[in-house]
Formats: sequence, structure tokens, C-alpha cells
Amino acid sequence: MKRKRVRFQNGTTYLDKRRNIWYYRWSDSEGHRKCATVGTIVEFPTKAKAQRAAEVYRLSANAEAPQCPAVTFEAAARKYMFERMPTRRTTAKGYRNNLERHAIPQWGAFELAAVKPLAVDRWMQSLPLAQKSKSHIKCAMRQVFEYAMLCELFDMQRNPMDFVRVVSASGREKDPLVLTPKQWSKLLECLVAERARSMVIVAMCLGLRRSELAGLMWSDFDWRNGVVLIQRAVIDGYIDNVKTKKSKVKLPLHPALVAVLESWRGMSEYKAETDWVWASPWKAGERP
Repeated sequence: MKRKRVRFQNGTTYLDKRRNIWYYRWSDSEGHRKCATVGTIVEFPTKAKAQRAAEVYRLSANAEAPQCPAVTFEAAARKYMFERMPTRRTTAKGYRNNLERHAIPQWGAFELAAVKPLAVDRWMQSLPLAQKSKSHIKCAMRQVFEYAMLCELFDMQRNPMDFVRVVSASGREKDPLVLTPKQWSKLLECLVAERARSMVIVAMCLGLRRSELAGLMWSDFDWRNGVVLIQRAVIDGYIDNVKTKKSKVKLPLHPALVAVLESWRGMSEYKAETDWVWASPWKAGERP
């Protein structure tokens, strides 16, 4: 049986004026019409911006085409964000932020082959950002090139971002502020309102990230053995895993900290084992 020839197609980006939503329409290899939502007119006020955002669908629609026009960095970046982003919400949010705010505005219109390491290196040096932030931008751009090579949108080669250097990316530009016992006492004197006071005490005594602090449930505490199991994080209202495997651990509870927690539990409206420790009264306790 003779195989049907697959041709490259640009598809059509159009605005539904009744809903003010942009759509991208194309045909699959069997000739069936397909349509995908690009976004609202608020997100993409012009057709040109909507067309750039629809590049991810155009690339997918032509996945089987033998020849594909040169792909821009923005098209590859949007394909990566659509298909390959990290599963952890905060990590994905960071990648998206670095690509949308920095990499795409600067390099989006360039074809992948035209994004030269030396130019990226000099651009990185000119950014008024911390070295760690520059390192995160470089990492996000590197992932775009890796995925573009995997999808055969870019010739297999050494990743161009390997040549870009960001020095002292792991170091702090400012030393962390370490509170003395006297400063700690003064801080607690200023915190008189609950739940804030108890939250600060628990965070300081256990050394938790704010997402881990928000993710505490009463069932996480083993009062008999005096430990708490850190096993989830809450970020932007979404429940997620802790940042690293080492973060999921049992931490000892000092008797004085147990007293603080028991005092707060007595005041809280949500004190069942399945309730959040810092349950939100505005969400009827369903969210911290």
C-alpha cells in the first residue's frame, strides 16, 4: 500500500470574536480537521503574538513532515513548555518565568542555529540580575535546546549553552541574617496575634521552608514519640511534593514546641487529624 505523502502545513490562527479567544486549526495526517485553544485576546492582544504562541501546535501538527522550516527559539521554547516541563509546580513556574520574561524576549525571533553561545554569554553578563538567577535562565535555555534536539528540530550536537559561563552561581551575594537570642525574643514580642506567632515559632524551631510549613497536617505529628513527618508542600494553593527526597524526613519535637502546637490546636476551629494545621477560615478549612 502506497503511503500518503505528508506535507508541511502552516495551519490557521484565528480569533473567535464572540468569545475573544484565539484558536489554531490544522489537519492531521488522515485529513481530519483539528483545533486547539491558544489563549484569550487579553493574553495575546495581536494576531502576531497569537501566531507565535501557536507555534507549539504547528510543530506538533508537522511532526511527521519530512522537511520543516527553520524553527525559532520561541517556537522550541513553547513546545518545551507545553510538552516537557518539570512536574513539580514551583520548578515549572521558575522555568516558565525565566523563559517568558528573559530568554524569549531576547532570543525568541532567532532561529535555533542563530543563537550563538558567545552572544548569549555577553547578554548574560549584561543582565542586572544575581548570578544564581542568570544560572537559572541558562539552565532553562539549555533544556529548550536539549528537547529541540530530541524532537529533531535542531541538529544533534553539543548543547550551545554548555559554552555559556556564569561564575559564582552557587554563592550568595548577601550573607543570611542570623538572629541572636535577644533579637529572637524581640521578634516574638512583636508577634502577639495568632496564628502568625505559632507559625513563626514552628518555622524557626524546625527550620522548614514556608511551603513545608503550609503543608503540615495534624496527622503528620506523632505526639507519643515526639516527632513530625514532613511529607508535602503547599505552593500557591496547590499541594505538591517536598523539594527534595532529603526534605521528606522525621524531625524531633521539643516539649516546649509541643506545648505551642497544642495551644494553637486548642484555639483552632480545625483540629481533626485530617485538618491542616494552619487551615484557612476563608476556605472553610479545605486549604491552608
